[in-house]
Amino acid sequence: MDCDVLSINCRSCGNIPDPATPECMKCIVTEIKSKGCSSRIRLRTGNDIEISGPAAEMLCELSFADNLSSPVKNVGGRKCRSCNYAPEKILNVARAAFPIPDFAGARGRLMSFRPGNEICGICVQRTYRTLDQAELSMSELSGKIISFSGE
Repeated sequence: MDCDVLSINCRSCGNIPDPATPECMKCIVTEIKSKGCSSRIRLRTGNDIEISGPAAEMLCELSFADNLSSPVKNVGGRKCRSCNYAPEKILNVARAAFPIPDFAGARGRLMSFRPGNEICGICVQRTYRTLDQAELSMSELSGKIISFSGE
């Protein structure tokens, strides 16, 4: 990142750099999560594309919201990681529909699980809270996008 410009090398990606597509947006958000937010984002291609202003702000907020829905830490170790209802597996259900997460699908999958012990119960509650936080962030972000678009 130079002078508050996040440069993303799109040449090795294989997709056409188009920030309006889910694939490109996912790549941008991943880069923001790993390198940090910036007021300007430059997609490095044969013809560079620069994103700034409200669009760059929205992508930074989207990376924050996506970070919230990143897998929470398992409290039970290896046994928990192999569980079909492990937090990362539930949250991946929501994240699979990026850029519009499927929170209802993730909750539906989690609702079918009946915790067998206290550790599972704690894990389920943490996962629900993480889903709630991520959904709230996405809802706030959607409101901002609508206000920027003038609808």
